[in-house]
Amino acid sequence: MKTALVGIVKNEAHDILYWLAWHALLGVDSFILFDDDSDDGTRDLITAASLHWDVRLFHIREHSLDLSSQDHAERQRQVYLDALSAIAMDEQSYDWVGFLDTDEYVRLYAHETLPEFLESLPADAGAVALHWQVYGHDNHITTPSLPPFHSFSRHSTAGEAINRHVKSFIRPHCWKKGQWVNVHYFALAEGRYVTSSGAPVAWSAVPGITVGYPDWAVASLMHFQRRSLEQFVKRVLNRKDLQLTLSDHQLAQWNDIEDTVPREKTSDVLRWVRPVITAGAMTVLEEMRRQHPPIPGLTPPSTRQNPAGFRVFSLHPKDARHPGLVNDLLQDLGSAEQQGGEFQLFLIQSLIHPEAAFLFGLDEKDRIRDFFILHDGRLTGLPRYDILPVIEQTAIALRQHGGQKRFLCSPPTEPMAPDRQAVSLWECFITIPQETTPSGASWLSLSPFNLLEMALGAPTFTLDTISTLTAIDRETTVWLLPLLALHLQAPQYRELHSHLGALAPFIL
Repeated sequence: MKTALVGIVKNEAHDILYWLAWHALLGVDSFILFDDDSDDGTRDLITAASLHWDVRLFHIREHSLDLSSQDHAERQRQVYLDALSAIAMDEQSYDWVGFLDTDEYVRLYAHETLPEFLESLPADAGAVALHWQVYGHDNHITTPSLPPFHSFSRHSTAGEAINRHVKSFIRPHCWKKGQWVNVHYFALAEGRYVTSSGAPVAWSAVPGITVGYPDWAVASLMHFQRRSLEQFVKRVLNRKDLQLTLSDHQLAQWNDIEDTVPREKTSDVLRWVRPVITAGAMTVLEEMRRQHPPIPGLTPPSTRQNPAGFRVFSLHPKDARHPGLVNDLLQDLGSAEQQGGEFQLFLIQSLIHPEAAFLFGLDEKDRIRDFFILHDGRLTGLPRYDILPVIEQTAIALRQHGGQKRFLCSPPTEPMAPDRQAVSLWECFITIPQETTPSGASWLSLSPFNLLEMALGAPTFTLDTISTLTAIDRETTVWLLPLLALHLQAPQYRELHSHLGALAPFIL
């Protein structure tokens, strides 16, 4: 069985990779996306994702249809009709096609994948109607760094009238060709509409809206329509056809039911997004090499000597607890006696910029273990934190660089996260100098740090230096990029940031 999702995107740089990853993990084979003049880097991120998955991107302005003077609903109509007509002409293309917005996430309760769910429907089902499950703002004013299914965990009740809206997955050959009703409902030439449980759909006077309670028993659509207040404002700016006011945000609305189960997929989604960001950054660095050629004369240092450009410290919560990994999330594992020894957390500090700390981890064989930190959107490695001394210089606090500038916190047996505005006990860390790796080898025996030492030993540090490292090892250079960027002069840092574009928040 082959499945596809069709959607229109506009300025979704913050969430588009999470949406793609979520549905790719559910088994969607292809994404057919139409960009409606995004100017925030959304297209660049989708292009990077297309290197890993079957993502087909069309720019509405460059599309064959003339949509320049039409409102949003009409643009949706023509784009969806055009896409569905093309799919329906090729009977071998897709068995099922879904039409979703990028704030709508398919949620399955009884199946692991979308094909399994669709296979479970009655044989005469020509389309399935998935009911909305609309989520509230969850007290967020600004845009959270994590995916919406993690950040917004409270949704409305089944009694909310808005949840009687549906979105559709249809069998292309069952569609009544050329017919259009609305974005929620597609006319069928054969077969019947069913709910996620396989029951007949009872439509209201408006097709696309059902009577009675929504059917959430087998599947639903998590609909993050409003999200944070900041995102709500951006939605108003994107949709000139909507006359929304602040009262439409309704701060008390749709936060009735707490449901954190979707958060169990967070690590899986981030794990999918990371190589997309890395590959996109590698492409950027290759493009920069044309403007900033590698410089001659840099040679790698001996792997037996001690580093001269940086120092490494092991990092521990102040009250003798041990950080470790749980499904790749950085988490406090309890007392030091309980630690398994398979992971150790470190920070690296440039001698030129000792005010900054960059976190990394090693396993018991001195291999770098990448990890995710909740509420920290940096995914490629070496997230930067600013060091603040506390408690008469005997401990440090780590404040997130960028973002909300909050302090890293390590509550006992919980995920570590930069989510505290002030420093107390759980925000204090002890650093212990580490002259060698845990196995006793020189830090320069590890390829990334050998490359770093070579760069920091250059007479001057510029984008040409980064190009030199790129020529040696692109992927490692991306991993080092947050630390390397710190050594650039302000104009060249801005240039690097500009080249990275929408990738920058995931890296720097």
